[in-house]
Formats: sequence, structure tokens, C-alpha cells
Amino acid sequence: MLTYLEAIPFPASAACRNAPSTCVATRANGFPSSPRPSIVTPFAHPLVVPLEPTDFYKTDLAGLHRQLLASSIVRTHLTGAGIRLDGEELTLADRFDLPFGTFSTLEFAHLFSIFDGSRVHQQAEKSTTLDDAPPGLYFTIINTRLLESKHKNRLGVFQRADDASLELFIEDMHIDHYYLNEHRAPRTLGTLAFTLCAITAHLAGMGRITLVAADGRGSSSRYVGAKVWPKLGFDAPLLPGETAAVPHLADCVAVQDVMARDETWWAEHATQRRMAFDLTGNSSSWQKLLPYTSKKLADGNSS
Repeated sequence: MLTYLEAIPFPASAACRNAPSTCVATRANGFPSSPRPSIVTPFAHPLVVPLEPTDFYKTDLAGLHRQLLASSIVRTHLTGAGIRLDGEELTLADRFDLPFGTFSTLEFAHLFSIFDGSRVHQQAEKSTTLDDAPPGLYFTIINTRLLESKHKNRLGVFQRADDASLELFIEDMHIDHYYLNEHRAPRTLGTLAFTLCAITAHLAGMGRITLVAADGRGSSSRYVGAKVWPKLGFDAPLLPGETAAVPHLADCVAVQDVMARDETWWAEHATQRRMAFDLTGNSSSWQKLLPYTSKKLADGNSS
């Protein structure tokens, strides 16, 4: 078996709890030795589900998951093809043992939004970065065709600090950088890619996805994260008195409260803050994301 990723600098999760003190993610050819549940997809290689599908997945996510996998945008840009990880070209038969499950190359691509033809570098961050990304295992993605010029996407997984002393071992995901080239990337690629990311993270048993949503003010005028991410279900508390002077929003306490009443106001006044997507079944995050993505697909914007 080829050891492929660095030791992860946080306590071992359930999958590695009985292993040495540092859990090493590995890459190997072939399927895991133990039987694992799978779901049928339009691809030649089945998508292997890391955990038993939840009731929420079966009732609310599976249908949309199939639609996403069948969409022309996903079949063009998110098939796991042509990906090089630290100089090694991946095959669809590769499997990755991460602390929270075993993933196929396709699942790996969906979890971290790795578009076809990308170069990927993995790095273990041992402390919080200047961009407020928590310590964890990160994947930096280079794709000159689909990403904004001179930018790299960066997504990772980490152990929630406030659970460190508990026996819960809940892993979360963090989106550190996420840029798409508005002139080259399909218009709905970001929505479809994130929805696949969230579904895969849910199947892996993760708790939430976090990020710092930029507001595009000052020298970062092109950044629209604070306006866009809430449309996909991300939420955060409002700042003290943030809507106090706006009568119809005065009693709002969270970003999604404002979004539910006046999306236009939020688009005009959104400011940078840390946000989270709750991966728990039937959460308000899913209630926001699922109809949004379904509408994109129904409107034919996935072709």
C-alpha cells in the first residue's frame, strides 16, 4: 500500500482511533477488503458510499444526487479524470483512506471540488492560517482553465476545536479559497460542485462546512462570497445592531433571517464574516440549498 498523504495534526477519528497517535491517509489500488454499501450512478465506476446512507440521504438527497451526476456540467468537469495529486496521476480505481472514511477518486474529487485536469497538492496545516483557516489537512487545487487567473482553490478537513475533549470526534470541512473564472467556467458550475461537496460530506458523517465569506469591499471588490454563500445555505449570527435601524429586519438574529425577508437588502449590505453550512439532515442549510440547486437543474442551466 502506498502511503500518500502526510500525518494529520489532530486527534484520530473513529476510523483511526485504534491506530498509532497520528492517522495517515493512504492511497491504494482496488476496493477495500470489507464489503461496503454502494449506490448506482451514471458512471462506469460505482460511487462507493463511505457510510451507510442516512434516512435523510435516502429521502431528500439521493434523487438530486442522481440528477447532479447525470448533468452535462458534472460529466464534463467533475468525473475524477486527469487529476494529478502531488505529481501522481490518479485513476478511477484508486481509493483513499481518510480519517473519516474510504473514498474513490470520484468521491475525492466531489468532496474537495477538484475539477478534471487539475493539479492538487496536499498539506497539513498545524496552526491557524492568516486567512483564518483552522489547523487540518488541506488540498490546494490548480486549474488554469476554470479557476480565476493566478488563484488556487483550497479546501480541507479539520477537527472542531470545541469537541477535542469529547468522545464525538466530529470532523468538519473548511473552504479556504474558492475562485471560478466567470468567463470560462459554466455559469452553474459553482452551485453544482458545492452541492456535490455537501452531499459527499454528509455521507462521510461530517458535521458542517465552514468558510470566511468575503464582502468585496475596498481592494477586494471582486469578491462576492458574503452575498453568494448564503444563497447556498450558509448562515452566521448578525453583528450587534446590524439591522436595528431597518424596521422590517430589526428582530433578525442571523443572516438567513434576513435572507428570508429581504435578499436585496443583504446583497447591498453584506459584510465579511465566518459562516457555516450545517450538514445535519433536515437542517435549515439543506432547506435553502436543495430547492436552489433543484431550480438550477430544472431551468436547464446545468447543460
